[in-house]
Amino acid sequence: MLKSHLLREEPAEASVSSLEDARRRRSLTELTRAHGTYLRGLAHRLCRSQLDPDDLVQDLFEKTLLTPVPDGANARAWLSRVLHNLFIDKLRRAQARREDLVPDPVGPEASDHGLWWEKLTEAAVRAQLVKLPEEQRVTFELFSFDGKSYDEIAATLGIAKTTVGTRILRTRQKLRELLTTERGDG
Repeated sequence: MLKSHLLREEPAEASVSSLEDARRRRSLTELTRAHGTYLRGLAHRLCRSQLDPDDLVQDLFEKTLLTPVPDGANARAWLSRVLHNLFIDKLRRAQARREDLVPDPVGPEASDHGLWWEKLTEAAVRAQLVKLPEEQRVTFELFSFDGKSYDEIAATLGIAKTTVGTRILRTRQKLRELLTTERGDG
């Protein structure tokens, strides 16, 4: 009699589990329809060329299957936060793997001479800066040599703070290219 009682409960437990799974999948489908395009766009903005944005969104949806959006929470905000946290976790793991792959310098030659960019002087950087457009050069000089903040530079030049960041980023990229080419490493 005990055995037949157990047999009756197992299908009931299994059906509850499958109903819960079906409910979660239906909820996930609704979330995907409502927020999928936004989340894919956010993933592309976060990842740029560092990670695969589609993998990040897939990981988000897998996580959402296991841990649904809390009741009463703003679904888009919650999903965005989880996506951002997953992105940071993936970056940290990727960085840790890269650090494991980089060998330590071996021998006295590596420690005595160091890397060429460690010996880079302000004069060498300024010599390459003259090759860049004035707006990039001035913005970079205010930041790197004068120690001004993005806000101070934006106020001085009458531009948006985001424009300051963009100019500095582009200047750094171009300087790296110029200095590497000059050195013969590019």
